[in-house]
Amino acid sequence: MADVTMTLEEYEALRRLITSERESEGATLVAKEAPKKRKSNKKMNRAMSKALKQANAQLRTSSGKLRKGKTQGDVMRLAHRLRKKM
Repeated sequence: MADVTMTLEEYEALRRLITSERESEGATLVAKEAPKKRKSNKKMNRAMSKALKQANAQLRTSSGKLRKGKTQGDVMRLAHRLRKKM
């Protein structure tokens, strides 16, 4: 292999060229991305919100703790059942 020698000025010019190419590539990639769509408040979301409030009221004590033997999974299962009935 042949050794390549560069002056400090040539090396810095090469580094600037490489970094400017990377920046321009990154700028084009970011510009092409489509904005994320926001999820609208659908009927099912509103029903689930009401069902969760109802399920929490049934399965929690007045201080807010879960009743004995109940888990957060029980709350969610009950909420899903209640939502189906709505």
